[in-house]
Amino acid sequence: MRIISKDRRHFRATHKGAEILIERDKQIEGRHFYITVTWKDGGKLYDGFAPEGMTTMKEAKREAIRGACL
Repeated sequence: MRIISKDRRHFRATHKGAEILIERDKQIEGRHFYITVTWKDGGKLYDGFAPEGMTTMKEAKREAIRGACL
């Protein structure tokens, strides 16, 4: 995974040809992170909130990779 930028509110990286963007959002029904994983041709591999209960960016990164089947 190659990190492009990160801070408390967002994380952006590339992994195996896909771009991962994770944003810490206002809590909506127990969900803290919005994840977008885009393949190099522009297709979306993951686009939505991380499952309920995830509270750390580390968990959200794992979910992005798992959910996008990378």
